[in-house]
Amino acid sequence: MALFTRPRFQQAVKALTLLGLALFLYTRLADGTLFFYINQRFLAYTVFAVVAALLIAASYRPGAAQPAAHSHANLTLGGLFWVLLPIGLGLLFPPQPLGAAALGNRELTLVPSQRSVLPAAVRAAAEKSAAERTVLDWLHAFSASSDPAQEFAGQPVDVVGFVYHDPRLPEGQLLINRFTVSCCVADASPVSLVVQWADAATLANDSWVQVQGVLQPGAFNGRPLPIVIARRVDRVEQPAQPYLYP
Repeated sequence: MALFTRPRFQQAVKALTLLGLALFLYTRLADGTLFFYINQRFLAYTVFAVVAALLIAASYRPGAAQPAAHSHANLTLGGLFWVLLPIGLGLLFPPQPLGAAALGNRELTLVPSQRSVLPAAVRAAAEKSAAERTVLDWLHAFSASSDPAQEFAGQPVDVVGFVYHDPRLPEGQLLINRFTVSCCVADASPVSLVVQWADAATLANDSWVQVQGVLQPGAFNGRPLPIVIARRVDRVEQPAQPYLYP
């Protein structure tokens, strides 16, 4: 403990901790996995944090004059633990996006209420062709209709998402899903489409697929809504960015 309280040792520990944090954030930025946890719009803030950590670490080099605020800010073991904890957890557990396991305790969104969707999002979805719309775009389009099951019948669908077998679905149906993230995974919400396909049972939960088909009137848990009658379902790789942003 006596060694830990020495000023030069404290400076070295602070510098190494900040360097470790900067390196950890940089590697997560470089491989794109940082955005499994936060919205991409925070990219600039993360880059700033990396640069700031490097600059502050450099200020702790041996022989450098320390500002008065730094000279009185002693690092404690508890403080060091809380700084290193997220780095340690990030190294121990490979980053994974949310998937089917996270759907069990979340409310599924298959047709959002008209009041829950911003008009700009509805307009943006309407301006896209049917082939360009994501699962989220389709739900935005549905929200603008008083009877989406009938209004969108016959429209072609071409979407990518991961599979989830909801126990409320009959045989031959599955859900294709994406998570939307506004800020971070803590506020992640699933958006889903019901897909009818004869070989639905052959697809495991979390399988990423591309579904091509047409919308037809259907229901989920007794509620009328459009469902996709699949003409083709192909397995695909997980997208580099699996989340969608509202």
